[in-house]
Amino acid sequence: MNIAIDLRALSGGTISGVKVYLLTLLEEIFKLDQKNRYFLWWNSATENFPKDLKIPRSPRFKKIRTKFSNRILNLRLAFQKSPPLDRLILDSEDRREQIDIFWLPDPRPVALSKNCRLVTTVHDLSPTLYPKFFSVKTRAWHHFLNPQKIAQKSARVLAVSNSTAEDLQKIWKIPRAKITVTPLSASAKLKRVPICNIHQKYNLPLKFVLSLSTLEPRKNLQTLVRAFAEFKNESSSPVELVLAGNFDRKIFADPKLQKFGWLHLPGFIAEKDKSALLSAAEVFCFPSIYEGFGIPSLEAMRCGTPVLASNIPAIREVCGNAAKLLPPKNVDAWKVALQKILSDEELRENLARQGIRQAKKFSWKKTAEKTIAAFEDAVK
Repeated sequence: MNIAIDLRALSGGTISGVKVYLLTLLEEIFKLDQKNRYFLWWNSATENFPKDLKIPRSPRFKKIRTKFSNRILNLRLAFQKSPPLDRLILDSEDRREQIDIFWLPDPRPVALSKNCRLVTTVHDLSPTLYPKFFSVKTRAWHHFLNPQKIAQKSARVLAVSNSTAEDLQKIWKIPRAKITVTPLSASAKLKRVPICNIHQKYNLPLKFVLSLSTLEPRKNLQTLVRAFAEFKNESSSPVELVLAGNFDRKIFADPKLQKFGWLHLPGFIAEKDKSALLSAAEVFCFPSIYEGFGIPSLEAMRCGTPVLASNIPAIREVCGNAAKLLPPKNVDAWKVALQKILSDEELRENLARQGIRQAKKFSWKKTAEKTIAAFEDAVK
């Protein structure tokens, strides 16, 4: 098969979950797939081809860069005012070729020839379920994009969890027969490491509880901060709270976090520092209201850090019995759980061991195998 991959999700300098997904998964797909041809399409008038994407030196892999304005291209594709995208990205010497599969790793405007099958990955339905958590600009973009329509016209929809697959069926009315569940994973590079200079580099307290995610309302960090405030009022513990990650006001609504002397916001954490940060934390907290999968909880488990997380479908699926699961909005439950886990070293050690075992059940190789199989199913 000839498979085209849309790399538009790699644009911009900020690392996102979709970027990590695409870069990591493609590396595994390229290792496993020894028969299909890949057309790697990158569109940018200003940015060169992504350097982070590792492409094998083989005639089966072809890089194609176009330099259209994304804004104009999106409008033309949305209203089908241009040649089909699969024909547009093939250069003149490939005009006799035909692309069999066009893969959208994240919904984007697309229009294809009749013989080209669309495969779309859906990471979650948060803009549909929780529009108020996003900026006005993002809500307008999703209204224009209409990802539900893109999923409905796809030959195959890749859901990152069974929970997301159920949402696709119930909310977007996607037939179950069109959905392939391709569970994600945490990076295999993550592991427990000796505590080094991570405290100095990010100006962190000696002992801390950690949450690592984008700072957005869906992550429910307000509940965690309120619970931690109550914990501190009732305890002389020196442990402080670290909320790591960026807030992008262009995309998300304000998470409205209160300020406390024991609350630290170090901002973006480089991928190379994640193992050290997670290893240094006493406990990892993931209080999200909604997730499509929930990679951060798995990242903490790989590093042997005990996890407190929300009792929601995707997190139950990912964490199993290897985390203490709590009602997302119950401040008292989070306070009590923090008190118990921070005072019980044996509990922390048991959860850490269970977490390491649970994390081993997931791998990007398995994700790649299921993704390749979904490509093949799409043309049957």
